[in-house]
Amino acid sequence: MIESLGWACGLAPRVHLLYPKVRFRGALKGACVMKSRRASAVGGVVAATGLLLAFGAVLPTSAMAAARHTSVSTKHKGPYKIGLSNTFIANEWRVEMENLLKAGASQAPYNHEVQLHIFNSGNTVSDQISTIQDMISAGYNAILLDATSPTALNGVIAEAHRRGIVVVAFDNTVTSPYAYNVNVKQGPMGSIGARWLVKQLHGHGNIIMNRGIAGSPVDIGRYNGAMSVFKKYPGIHILDQIYGQWDDSTTQSAFETALAAYPKVNGVWSEGASTGVINAFLHAHRKFVPTMGGTSNQFMEDLLKYKKDGLTGISVGNSPGMSAVAMKVAVEALEGKHPPKFTKIPVNLATDTQVKDGVNVFPNLPPSLEVNWQVPGFKFTAQEALHG
Repeated sequence: MIESLGWACGLAPRVHLLYPKVRFRGALKGACVMKSRRASAVGGVVAATGLLLAFGAVLPTSAMAAARHTSVSTKHKGPYKIGLSNTFIANEWRVEMENLLKAGASQAPYNHEVQLHIFNSGNTVSDQISTIQDMISAGYNAILLDATSPTALNGVIAEAHRRGIVVVAFDNTVTSPYAYNVNVKQGPMGSIGARWLVKQLHGHGNIIMNRGIAGSPVDIGRYNGAMSVFKKYPGIHILDQIYGQWDDSTTQSAFETALAAYPKVNGVWSEGASTGVINAFLHAHRKFVPTMGGTSNQFMEDLLKYKKDGLTGISVGNSPGMSAVAMKVAVEALEGKHPPKFTKIPVNLATDTQVKDGVNVFPNLPPSLEVNWQVPGFKFTAQEALHG
């Protein structure tokens, strides 16, 4: 906590230079004067968190308004030095996301305009802030990021903006007014599967929910979307919520435990890692139930393979190729073209009756491959999704 406090006190003069009318009061002021005292240290850390998020706890209204409307030119001449700050890399979606970003940067016109560098840090806010600060110091023109938090990066994003650096968040997006965002609408992704599941169960049944990474914007958005549907049906009962982290092995282990605890499961709502769900049912010798899943090649194959055994499902996913769209938005901003602050990516979905060989399932390709690799503005091949 003392280390964090020192950082906050060091940041205070920089904030004062930007906003001379700011007055540091209460906990932060006392903490910076007497940071050896435990009570002040705790107060200072709380205030430091406010600084990190957007200075909202210390800026007067007039300064906050000025911050929202202050415009720093981000127009530059190419070629552009663009960096990706990624965190979690332990699932196929993230691997494919990086591959498709590299593939996009190798296509015209970006192969002449973009010098791409990819950084994978730990899956914590502090790790990602450190990576972004390094990119700011190294003079990057644009920073792409799959965020660890929707709010906790706002301070370092503001710092990048003051340096004239374009910031584009995608997948897990941010609330900073200085960032562009590229994503599907995560709430509808959760509600689409929930509505399908409710229809299959005729409004009554016991459901297990397989979520992603706890606290991530994607997981929160999809969960809230699903619950906005489920709460309308008193006959739907949520037995358990597990966090499979969008990883098949993690999901399978957690789901086997859940199945052992609940003898009557009527449906599954899963953000992804659907192969882990299917394998858990197989290993437990349980009958299949209507299952919402992601867009892995294996899940699509399972929908075909086990249809005769009663498996019904819906595949709902967002393309890992959105990383390339984020790069495109960054280049447009660097060229002074003023792209929209939010670029919407279409949701990919298919029910078990819509799965077709060569269209959304590919038996000759790896089972872990995310089959929804296409995005507007690019043409990718399966090999690019696999290898970049």
